[in-house]
Amino acid sequence: MKFITTLTLMFLGVGMAAAQEIQDTIKAQELNEVVVEAANQRINAEVSTYIPMARQKNAAQNAVALLSQMSIPQIDVDPVSQAVKTAHGQNVSIFIDYVPATSEDLKGMKTQDVKKVEYYQHPSDVRFQGAKYAVNFVMQKYEWGGYTKINANKWFGVNRTEGELYSKMAYKRMTFDVYADEIYLTNRHMGQNSVESFKFIDFHGSGPQSITRTSETKSSLYRNNSNDFSLRALYNTDHIQISNRIAYSLTNIPHNNLNSGLSYSSDLFPILESSTVASSKDWALRYNGNYYFKLSQWAALNVEASYTYGRNTSNSNYSIPDGLTIINNAKEDVHKYVTYLHLNWNPNKANQFFTNFGVQHDWNLINYLGNSPSKQKYDVGIYFLGQNYQHIFNEKWNVGASLAWIWETNRISGIKADNNFPQTNINATWSPNDKNQIYFTANYGSMFPSASQKSPNMLQQDELMWYRGTPELKDYKYTNGMLSYTWLPNNKWQLNADAYFGYIKDRCVTLYSPTGPDGTMLRQYFNGGDYFSDYIGMSATGKFFGGKLIAKLRPQFWMRKTTGDYAWSNNQLTCTAQLTYYLGNFYFFGWYMTPSKYQQDHSGIISRTPSKYQLQIGWGKGAWNISASAYNFFHTSWDDYKESLTSEYYSFDRTTFGTQHHARYTISVTYTVGYGKKVQRKNEMSGSGTAGSAILK
Repeated sequence: MKFITTLTLMFLGVGMAAAQEIQDTIKAQELNEVVVEAANQRINAEVSTYIPMARQKNAAQNAVALLSQMSIPQIDVDPVSQAVKTAHGQNVSIFIDYVPATSEDLKGMKTQDVKKVEYYQHPSDVRFQGAKYAVNFVMQKYEWGGYTKINANKWFGVNRTEGELYSKMAYKRMTFDVYADEIYLTNRHMGQNSVESFKFIDFHGSGPQSITRTSETKSSLYRNNSNDFSLRALYNTDHIQISNRIAYSLTNIPHNNLNSGLSYSSDLFPILESSTVASSKDWALRYNGNYYFKLSQWAALNVEASYTYGRNTSNSNYSIPDGLTIINNAKEDVHKYVTYLHLNWNPNKANQFFTNFGVQHDWNLINYLGNSPSKQKYDVGIYFLGQNYQHIFNEKWNVGASLAWIWETNRISGIKADNNFPQTNINATWSPNDKNQIYFTANYGSMFPSASQKSPNMLQQDELMWYRGTPELKDYKYTNGMLSYTWLPNNKWQLNADAYFGYIKDRCVTLYSPTGPDGTMLRQYFNGGDYFSDYIGMSATGKFFGGKLIAKLRPQFWMRKTTGDYAWSNNQLTCTAQLTYYLGNFYFFGWYMTPSKYQQDHSGIISRTPSKYQLQIGWGKGAWNISASAYNFFHTSWDDYKESLTSEYYSFDRTTFGTQHHARYTISVTYTVGYGKKVQRKNEMSGSGTAGSAILK
């Protein structure tokens, strides 16, 4: 080789000495190993794409767990509620291969089939149905076959048992899904301890009175049994997608009973005990249809249609021995019809036009029985028409604006209340390259109270308190804006920094006044005061040892202020931290959330929640996935949260008991068996929940 190289150099006109010098230089140089690492995350003006690691897919039992382990910087996954939101707290619509997915759909996902996860801001695809923020799971596609997935979940410390069955079968362009679940929960540690202060102007004709009522839960019994069943058929081609689903849901609470000790500061009442025996049963039958048609190269249409019929039953008997008995029973029939049309027109790659039209109509027929019998009829209609424009230039700029007008009609037991208002949005995204992005959005619009808040019926809660809705309650305006910066320097690091401003004008809050029967206290609603909620935050994720160790930190500094009858201000720092380590087929996962304190958006109540934490160990290989976790293992009390309220005539401090923060230990086992050849993966199906209720509470 040396002889051939020397001859070559001499042939090119280089002398013998010079040729020898060049040859020695070539011999002395050693080339370092060149490693080419494929990027598993990239970003542009419309979509951020993340490719999960194989170890993450094997470790995750469901889609939400996979999102949590992937630590995508623009979204937050609440490990307790399993809610998926943007970093600035906005809801994220979730899709599987461009088909809408519910939370139960995500539980049934076979995570090994996930090819990539896409996060969209103001997507141009009409199949996202006008969502501002969307996560889309892109699944591996197969020719025919299917799989069945079974999951069992048992809680210890809290008596809860869950079982789920999901099965999919695909043949050519058709896919059929079946889903069923069962959840059983019992608890003997429910209830509240409270100290209430009442100021009456003329209580039972005895003149002004100031009374303190102390309630302490002595015993409780809560039992909940829920079931879901769903069946769907999906037809899918490149130009047409048709999905039809029927679902049945049942939630039965045969026992929600409390026994409490009562004491009063006034001689008008003796020391005694109260007993509440309550139960409820809700069921719903629902049809959902999604129809997508690609009309041409430049236009597409997506139609959503659903109809729900449900029946809700609520029974409550509050009694004091040898004294007061309050019976509040209600039976409700619910009809709900929804239709949305989304038309997308793209004359070219740079310009996107979206037209949205929707109709939602609710009918609630309520028969109140017991001490305050009445019949209520709600006929609420919501209609909207919106236009959105997005300009996408060179995948670096995505600038858009939208305007929608909403008409609301209310017929509540003969009371007419109609309204109309705009909803507006502007947004801009700049991605100079696939590693950096700056995003800005601002919104203005109105929100409207629930049907139950407008109920004209009045019910008695206990010996001192009545409650009713306010038919004259008005809609309230909101304004918010957010600025964020995302940086993805390499596969090892992810960073998102953001700032948020939120403002609600004339919000809906509770009003307590001594205007109930015989001068007792009456709880209603009214529009009063503004709510400011601002924060600055950061989300940082680091991956070490080739992705075997992943750490995420999310600090946020909150600034909240309210005006009006419940004026209040508070600044606080909250933080969420999580750590994941993979060892072969095993994984170790832990997270911690700091305590929080805030005034509720639509109430004067100040809530305080304790810290939350969890340690989890799991093993996943092939068809099996097994995990064990310990949640809040140092929190031995049954305190869920503490609340306080201060107003002119009524104030309280109370502690609510339940299962949300009590120590629990969980074992979860998942088995997935596949059959056929190349299972065609689209999305999954689930139970859908019972019908929404307008029963006054």
